[in-house]
Order: sequence, then C-alpha cells, then structure tokens
Amino acid sequence: MTDLTLYTNPMSRGRTARHLMEELGVPYQTEILDFGTTMKAPAFLAINPMGKVPAIHHGDMVVTESAAICAYLADAFPESGLAPAPGSLERGAYYRWLFFGAGPVEAAVTNVAMGMTDDSPQTKQRLGYGALADVMDTL
Repeated sequence: MTDLTLYTNPMSRGRTARHLMEELGVPYQTEILDFGTTMKAPAFLAINPMGKVPAIHHGDMVVTESAAICAYLADAFPESGLAPAPGSLERGAYYRWLFFGAGPVEAAVTNVAMGMTDDSPQTKQRLGYGALADVMDTL
C-alpha cells in the first residue's frame, strides 16, 4: 500500500497528473470518480470541497489543481529531476510555462471549444490571455 493516491476521471485534467506520476516512477493508488456522483459525495468533498478532479492525497497533504499537483510532486520527489532546483535560474521559466499551460492555454482553448471567440479589442483586454492566437504566438 502506498501513501500517494490520485483521485481522477479518465475524461478529466487528471490525465496530466497521472502522466506526471508515471514519470516519477513511484507507487500510487488511483481512485476513479464519476462526474456528478462520487465526485460530489461527502467522502470526496472532504478532500476537495469543489468536488472536482484531479486531487492527490500524499501522507497528510492534499493538493488539488493540475499545475499545483505537478509542482508539488516534482518537489516531493526531487530525485526524479522533473523540476529545476529551488533557487536555480531555471526555476522561473519552469513556473512560467507550468502555469501558462494551466491558465492562458487552458482558458483560450476552452473558450474556443465552447464557441466563445469574440476577438474584439474590448474582449481581448478583459481576457487575461487576449485570444487563442496570442497564446499560440507566445507558445
């Protein structure tokens, strides 16, 4: 038995956390939850009050949000070499791209997928990422 559990659903952002956990090569358990049922059940709401995945439980620590899980696990298992050392010059770029993916990239792609593609100057100023083209140019 391991002290690391991933709460996820195959059709969720939990795939990112699962991929990272496989890269770590450490033992972990997986709890597959269903949208609207087990994700909203009291047992899981005690882990993540928002009732969404992914989430991890590692010892006494609970971490939610894909990028936070990735950052936490990379630091919890430094021997994996998946994150630059704290205090290194590379750490800033690591944070930038980790959170750029979880923020502007995800928001822009989601908005386009949902048909919300207003590229007016006013909308672009209000959206932190501007527009999908701006995000892709940055990448």
